[in-house]
Amino acid sequence: MDGVRLKYYNKKIQQLKELLANCSDLEQVSILHEIIDDTPYKTKNYMKYMHKGYYIKHNKEELIDNSLKQIKLQVNDFPSKNIVEIIKNRYSVRDYENREVSFEAFSQIIHYSFGVKHVAEGVYDRKSYLFKYTNSQGGLNYLDLYIIVNNVEGVEQGLYYYDFIGNKICQIDNGNMRGIIKEIHFQNEFTAYSSFLCIVVADLRRVVPKYYKRAYRFAHVDAGILLAYLQLLAENNGISSCIVAGFLEHKIETLLNLSKDEYPIATIGFGYKSRSFNVV
Repeated sequence: MDGVRLKYYNKKIQQLKELLANCSDLEQVSILHEIIDDTPYKTKNYMKYMHKGYYIKHNKEELIDNSLKQIKLQVNDFPSKNIVEIIKNRYSVRDYENREVSFEAFSQIIHYSFGVKHVAEGVYDRKSYLFKYTNSQGGLNYLDLYIIVNNVEGVEQGLYYYDFIGNKICQIDNGNMRGIIKEIHFQNEFTAYSSFLCIVVADLRRVVPKYYKRAYRFAHVDAGILLAYLQLLAENNGISSCIVAGFLEHKIETLLNLSKDEYPIATIGFGYKSRSFNVV
């Protein structure tokens, strides 16, 4: 049985599939949208949305504490190009050179998309509360960023988790993982040749207590904004990228040891475009 949610909810999923079997794909999307669109206006259950507070988990302490090694990112001020020119020059590139990405460029891309932007006082009754550069519904910091490094200056090949609070990458596994990348992206083999690849995961345990089922919708909005930041920051450093939706979700769940409440949203590969690249 493939997929962590199938393991827990297989019978219920099959029952729903049978109910929707005679509906078109578009009809199924409409029905599921209404089920997920959980708002006080529709439910009339206004008291459900009255909160005194909720538990907020910023990162995975156990994963970080048990990591094989931790590498602090190197963040310096860097020259920024005109944003319009960056957008004009950005293309989805699927053909990369076998070229090393500098650690400084790698650090800038990760930090200025997903790192700490500022600290506020009194938010959620906390003395200090960290906010990222990227958007996050309710400021709940529920997105996680995993990175597979293939060719980054001074960084051993392997799988990493980005600890945004400590601004460091934490190694979960080491070694050449191009074969694993190729297996996950069964129809997008070009990803195996990227210098590094990011995996965006939404941990809905951290955000559903506030926004209920509608949190699922905004998880994709926030992830999309993060992906755009990653792309633009990479382009600013002369590094190309390509977002990938075609991946085997259960393979990512196994690789990252995800729970049933953690959802892989997208992956994105980075590298210097081949000299033979042409805009189509």
